Formats: sequence, structure tokens, C-alpha cells
Amino acid sequence: MDFFDSNVLVYAAMDQDPRKQKIALFLFGEAVERGTGAISLQVLREIANCMFKKSGSPFKTIRDNVNAFKALPRVPESEALLDRGMEIKERYGIQFYDALIVASAEAAGCDTIYSEDMEDGAVYGSVRVVDPFKHSPGKHPAVPERPRSRTRGSKK
Repeated sequence: MDFFDSNVLVYAAMDQDPRKQKIALFLFGEAVERGTGAISLQVLREIANCMFKKSGSPFKTIRDNVNAFKALPRVPESEALLDRGMEIKERYGIQFYDALIVASAEAAGCDTIYSEDMEDGAVYGSVRVVDPFKHSPGKHPAVPERPRSRTRGSKK
């Protein structure tokens, strides 16, 4: 299963980079078709916020894009998810909202997070980060061969 960070789906919604948009749309479409993707409410919020700030699109367009991403199952928010995010933040020393993304991916049973902002190839518990824009465009991106497990204080 694949979890989508908001930064990947923003490329699907906005035509600022045609190559990245093509990859993001492909991955999103594949995940919906195969039932292999997931997101969180946090991701939907971040997409809406980014589009309001950067796209200049009309409200209806932004709402329609956010609604389209609801085709992916969402991880229910809970106090346990918040607690797990805090544990991940402490263990790996990553940004708090990234830790919540990892916690959400774990809760959804995902083994991959598609993210441009997190470190490509990093492994947090049972979840590996893949930057889909650093891999083969137009097909499912290859997972880096040597995952690196990050611990608090380790450098990129």
C-alpha cells in the first residue's frame, strides 16, 4: 500500500510542472484503480491550503480537486495517531507533521510514502519514503535498493 503526502498530490492538481504532474496523476490513478493508496485528513488540509496560497485557482476548482482526492481511503484521526506521531518525532527527529504522515501511513498498513519533502529512501519503522520524481517517470517508481533507517540525530 502507498500513502500520499500532500506535496505529491498538489502536483497532480496544479499544472506548474508537467513532468511531475504526469507522474503524480499516474500514481494517484493507479492507487485508486487498484485500491492500493491512502491519505489522511491532514493531507487534504495541506493540499487545500497550498492551492489557496499558490494556485490562484477559483474556490470551486480547489474544492473539486480536494474532493477528487477523497477517492483514496482516509486514515481516521485519533488520539492514538497523535501519540504515535509524537513517538515517531522523538525517535527519528523528523518534523512533527512528517511524523504524523508516517504514523498515518503505518495506521493504513502502507509500506511506502510518496513524498517529495521527506528524504528519499529513508525508512521510519516499517514505512519507506519514495520521492516519485527522482525515479522512472511514467511508470511505478523504483524503490531505492538500500533503505536507510534514520535515528534521532542522524544526518541526511
